[in-house]
Amino acid sequence: MSIKTFTKKNKLFTGVTVSFLIWILILTILAIFGSRTVIFWDALAQSDVSSDYQSVIPISRYLIEPFAGIGFNIGMGFTWIILFLLSYVVLRIVYLYARKKERIKSEKYLLIKYIIGDFLIFAFQVCAPMFLLIGIVMLFGFLFVGFYFVNLYWDVMIHVEMTICFILLFIKAVYLMITLYHPNLRFKYSTKKRHEPRERLTKRQINYKFSKREFVYFMTMLMLAFNTNFLVISIPFPTQIIQKSLASDEVLIDLHVHTTYSDGWLTPEQRVLWYIEQGISIAAFSDHDNRRGAIAAQAFVAQMGLDFTVLMAEEWTDHANDIHMNIYGLDETIVPLESATVGGPKPMNAQETIAYVKSNGGYITVNHYNYDVNGGGGYGVPYTLEQLRDWGVDGFEIINEDSYKGKYLHIRQFCLDNNLTCMSGSDIHTNEPLPSFIRLTLPDPNNKTIDSIFSALSANTHSAVAIMLDSELINFPGYLDDIGFKEIGNIMNYFLNLDSYQVLSWILWSGGFFAIFVLIYREIKKANLKLLREKIL
Repeated sequence: MSIKTFTKKNKLFTGVTVSFLIWILILTILAIFGSRTVIFWDALAQSDVSSDYQSVIPISRYLIEPFAGIGFNIGMGFTWIILFLLSYVVLRIVYLYARKKERIKSEKYLLIKYIIGDFLIFAFQVCAPMFLLIGIVMLFGFLFVGFYFVNLYWDVMIHVEMTICFILLFIKAVYLMITLYHPNLRFKYSTKKRHEPRERLTKRQINYKFSKREFVYFMTMLMLAFNTNFLVISIPFPTQIIQKSLASDEVLIDLHVHTTYSDGWLTPEQRVLWYIEQGISIAAFSDHDNRRGAIAAQAFVAQMGLDFTVLMAEEWTDHANDIHMNIYGLDETIVPLESATVGGPKPMNAQETIAYVKSNGGYITVNHYNYDVNGGGGYGVPYTLEQLRDWGVDGFEIINEDSYKGKYLHIRQFCLDNNLTCMSGSDIHTNEPLPSFIRLTLPDPNNKTIDSIFSALSANTHSAVAIMLDSELINFPGYLDDIGFKEIGNIMNYFLNLDSYQVLSWILWSGGFFAIFVLIYREIKKANLKLLREKIL
């Protein structure tokens, strides 16, 4: 058979093969010319401190780099799902048009379509009720308990739903494969419509059946996309090792992080190990409006005998007024007025919260401050920097995640001018590598209490370091961010900042997936059509 004839008869195989070869060529070029450059920037001193630190990829990450890379870059934006669904709709329209014009003539494909359709319908039957159940529970929780219930439990419920769905889908996939290959098993699809005279359907009935099927498929894709996003940001992939040379009285700390007890996607236990892997020795676990994450993390450290310090904290979160403040060192939980609930924690407004925390020996700082123009001609919504200073806050974040430019430069200067602490918080929610930290000299290395740490921080002689893991070589216009291009830009910048071993991991895994495709394609081509009919029809 000539190459031309083979290509004509195997269009799908040819298309995938050509795409694979182009992909390998791109990766090879990246392996030869690409380099991984990580910048460490001290936002407090306003200086590049990259010579003091090094972000090293652990060997375990090289083994699974493609999965880790995708997981780290998808994040919590979920906007890629819009682009994914638009692509699905376009491809679905092209497919239906090809079917209508009888361009798809492979009987094997038409038979296998039954199995694929069965799996998608099963996925809908599993996922849809669970998403609906979560919605009902959240609604009743909100109506009878208040917003505080939603704030505390939505993340945990999504984790349970995601886990159950993927377990059931895995079992279903295994069942379908066993049925397909077992000589004595048959699929129990109805053959009545194929072998008995069809009842006459009106055009309206036909359109209804078509619309129902397409709705089920679309919603299935939507739910699978969401669950996949939840999954990849919940897996504790190996991240990085921050290599540094510290004096005996120096520590690396992070004072703002989230777990599954609010809107984070790693458990408190996973988060502790995540910190230790990267070289951080102290962290404040600050879940939204509760201290459960910090309590669980402290218990885990004590149980395992780990050399790690968990600081008690919570993020007081007023969504209505768009102000978030971290509370440290308090033995109780304080919530904003929107989270007031009978028998729950004390509800207070921002001014009352600051006064209460300070009068009870705690510390309170403002996170990712809203520095927008206000109605009075100044900056800060709903409260100005001066108001918050006068009410008694200890400081403001001058780094949030890895952001330290723009408004944070103004906030930094305000802190320095008013003897307020310049804070840094990773504000991390997912499994991605740590984007920022504080390097602090402790007066007494054995004293790692909240009081000791804030006493040292108040002098503003520490380093507030942002880590730029991927240089923004490609940046799409902002109006494209809402339809998924932000994630595309992140992925492209990620690839342009890989070292040779990371690229090699991509090449090996890409080759492995292509080999699986070849095997599946080969199995389909050599499948016995008569036996396939007997199993499916």
